Amino acid sequence: MFNISPLLRKLLVLLLFLVLQAGAIVMIVNNSYFQQNAILNFIRARQIRWWEKQSSWVAFTNLKETNRQLALENNRLLNEVARLTDPLTGKSLQTKDSVALRDSFSYIPARVIKNSVNRQHNFLVIDKGSQDGLEQDMGVISSRGIIGVVSHVSERYAMIISLLNTQQRFTAELKKSGTFGTLRWDGVDYRRVFLSEIPQHIEISVGDTVVSSVFSLVFPPGIPIGFVKSGSLKRGTFLELEVELFEDFKSLHYVNVVSHDGAVEIRQLTENQQEEDL
Repeated sequence: MFNISPLLRKLLVLLLFLVLQAGAIVMIVNNSYFQQNAILNFIRARQIRWWEKQSSWVAFTNLKETNRQLALENNRLLNEVARLTDPLTGKSLQTKDSVALRDSFSYIPARVIKNSVNRQHNFLVIDKGSQDGLEQDMGVISSRGIIGVVSHVSERYAMIISLLNTQQRFTAELKKSGTFGTLRWDGVDYRRVFLSEIPQHIEISVGDTVVSSVFSLVFPPGIPIGFVKSGSLKRGTFLELEVELFEDFKSLHYVNVVSHDGAVEIRQLTENQQEEDL
């Protein structure tokens, strides 16, 4: 016994102390209601904190599935709104004569699997393709704005030319006045685009909302895109507005592909008219 090393002796003393301490606590708890209640409250508080952490971890691990479910629900609501709303006026459809307009726009949910924001010609890849009904030139939107246009489609995937592409041009308008112009990205800031060709007599205020135009063939009208930060006169005739986007392309994970039933027919009519003009 006397040959026990000092370290082992200290461990034995510590173990004896813990055993005696535990016995003392048990005796106190068994003979004192107050101490019993205090210790139980302490244990319950620790349990609750553990359950909260456990719940937070489970919620975090299920975040991907939660986001997928939210995206599907958002898609369902978009289709329902499109079915009940006249895309040209934004008003509810009440008459049988307007039934055809209810199905003008429909939406296909998709997940972004590749995205770029730091190039001059950015693009996205989504996990839906021709087998899901996707075609070239369909518009792509998110819950916070327009994203781009489908450029290439395979059976299971599609490539999207992003709004953040210096060669892309879209038609957008000021929500307050309905005045439309050309929306473009200058290749500098991924949160900022420009709306040009706005007549200088139009009253503009900082904070005015910019939305998708009724004249667009690929996007439903009235989708919020961003708000006006500033404006300047270009060539002495038109205003160019700096617009901050609502959508943060760096955190983009889910989108909706827009199917417009009349887009092909309208495009054919305009192309025929252009050929006649030539």
